[in-house]
Amino acid sequence: MNISLIKGRTIFLVDAIGAFVSAISLLVPYLFKEVFGMPQSILTIFITIAIAYSLYSITVYLSNTPKWKSYLLIIALLNIGYCLFTMYYVFNNMNTITLYGYLYFVGEILIILTLSGFELRLSRAKTG
Repeated sequence: MNISLIKGRTIFLVDAIGAFVSAISLLVPYLFKEVFGMPQSILTIFITIAIAYSLYSITVYLSNTPKWKSYLLIIALLNIGYCLFTMYYVFNNMNTITLYGYLYFVGEILIILTLSGFELRLSRAKTG
């Protein structure tokens, strides 16, 4: 799927689904802590944030607000903040995170930053 084909507030549906998938996929490192090495207490925070972001995005999508670009800027910045938060905890737990943990979290960060970059551009576009 080419993300640049997504127009208007439909990006919130993509963001909501992505955050929900992230919350579900975070259950894997949560359930297999020894394979990934991130403490479950931190993963619980990550899961909670992903669920909150999903609820935010689906609410904006369903509200059909004309000011959706302002809300898009907010979720883009929140997503970037989540990536910084994740990076902090990855570095803070370097002694316990395994190669699988690094691969998982770096992959998640790259995906989220790609989406956030697109969201930032779309929030500033003249049309959309």
